[in-house]
Amino acid sequence: MNLERIDGGVAPRIATGARTEAGAGAKAACGTQGAAPAFEEVLHEALDEANRLQSSANSAIQGLAAGDEKDVAEVMTAVEKADLAFRTLMQVRNKLVDAYEELMRLRI
Repeated sequence: MNLERIDGGVAPRIATGARTEAGAGAKAACGTQGAAPAFEEVLHEALDEANRLQSSANSAIQGLAAGDEKDVAEVMTAVEKADLAFRTLMQVRNKLVDAYEELMRLRI
């Protein structure tokens, strides 16, 4: 299953951003400075994309209810894309909360 086609690219950008951020130190140590986006930027873009997909799904649902939209499959696809993007962001949030809680349990 290709997640980029289904969720509009939210999951791959989050995963790529996390890997890029982790690899930034290695690039700096090797002297190859890349223009890697910060994790904050990647997360902000993912939130914006999820919001855009949700708005698109809402518009498609309203169009279907009003009789403007005839293709139910397109509406369902838009809703599923928004749902998958939201669930992906919730998993990222859960992982961030877990990491924070683990850091709070560390003894210094």
